Amino acid sequence: MNTKNFNLDSLVGNWESINLNPTVIIYRSGESYLLSVIHMNETSKQASPATYEIQEDEDGFFINYNLKHRAISYDAKLDLLTISALGDYMRN
Repeated sequence: MNTKNFNLDSLVGNWESINLNPTVIIYRSGESYLLSVIHMNETSKQASPATYEIQEDEDGFFINYNLKHRAISYDAKLDLLTISALGDYMRN
């Protein structure tokens, strides 16, 4: 199972957390791929997105989330997205 080398086009869409973490949306903007984490304020019921550019280095894809390097992996067989800071996500 190769979870590091994949086409970012396969990740475009909405992703729901298995661990009740914030919803993630991945989309393309020009030549870049962006990942938005949708935080929900429980008091005001307002959604506030935080958007990160998906980058790539010799270890694979990642985002800089809360000033830390967070790896992104994808299991095509299970259609499972994993973000090291947030856990596993299933396509919505």
